[in-house]
Amino acid sequence: MFPPVETGTLANHPAVSTGDGPRTLLVIPGLNDPLHTVGDSWWFPRLMALYLQRYADTHTVYMVSRPHGIPADATVESMARGYEAVLDELDAESTPVDVLGLSMGGFLVQALAAADDRVDRAVLGLSAATLSENGRGIVQRWRDWGERGQWGPIYREAYAIVADGLLARCLQAGSAGYDLLFDPENPADFLVSADSCLTFDGRELLPEIDCPTLVVGGDADVFFTTEDYHETAAALPDGTLAMLRGAGHESVIEHPDEFDGSIRRFLSA
Repeated sequence: MFPPVETGTLANHPAVSTGDGPRTLLVIPGLNDPLHTVGDSWWFPRLMALYLQRYADTHTVYMVSRPHGIPADATVESMARGYEAVLDELDAESTPVDVLGLSMGGFLVQALAAADDRVDRAVLGLSAATLSENGRGIVQRWRDWGERGQWGPIYREAYAIVADGLLARCLQAGSAGYDLLFDPENPADFLVSADSCLTFDGRELLPEIDCPTLVVGGDADVFFTTEDYHETAAALPDGTLAMLRGAGHESVIEHPDEFDGSIRRFLSA
């Protein structure tokens, strides 16, 4: 059963919200967000609300996508400025706002928290300061497929990364029909997002983030190395590292107790 949800926009960003906790949590999704934002269908925001419920007892939770029509020269920093406008609409001056970035969303959180002191607590969920060599190769491959309009291979490889076993195979099988029926609303948005990931290096931003920040990583992550996670947390003025053993980018789905447990403890401290 789907939890109660509200959909709409915040500063022209498609958004879905659930929960009625006393604090506010802004969740920023990852690289594949342009392939299907929370405003692109009736069912997707309800599916995302199931995930957001993990934090709904302590927070009113918003997942906020990037708007369609991202400028061709956009960077992580320029997209993060859009989320500063989201903080305006969330009235972050009077209500504490915690921010959780998932994968590429963690890049945006680094840029946002470095520039805007209204971020009360920040979480880099499966995100370090810059892509590893292996992660860079994956994103470049996805960008090349996207430029050719080959969305199916992106879905199938992504599902193999974010899920294991039978679930991954079911998601991959389901993506075959989806790929035949639907294209992203604005394919260029994905290409721009991939380019921004490939060029982003947050190591100079980290010392500027003065809010408490949690880095959650997995020692089997294909996008970041264990060393990347350790170096990112060490460079933060008020950083904490939670490393998940034997886990990678599938942690959100396959290891919710460990992944969400570390985040919930941090946010409720």
